[in-house]
Amino acid sequence: MSANERRYPKGYWMSIGISTGVGIGAALGIALENIGAGIAIGVALGAGIGASLDRKNKDKLSPLTAQETKRHKWGVALGLAIPLILAGILIVLLLQSVR
Repeated sequence: MSANERRYPKGYWMSIGISTGVGIGAALGIALENIGAGIAIGVALGAGIGASLDRKNKDKLSPLTAQETKRHKWGVALGLAIPLILAGILIVLLLQSVR
């Protein structure tokens, strides 16, 4: 590896692909007059783009550091906890409105 070659953390290219896909999907959603469906399609396309970029640049990936691993675990925990809390609040509100 040369001194000028840049290394990327694991998951970098997937995040780039999904971000690009969301942008494409938002534009597609505006064109189809359904933003939610457009973004969902964009995420799927972006995941495919990210996977292909990961495969293309697999020799340029570096393993996550201990700090990055810890941050990743916290992100996953929050990403799971917040929707569960919001779903619980929604269920409580729905049950209260039925009465």
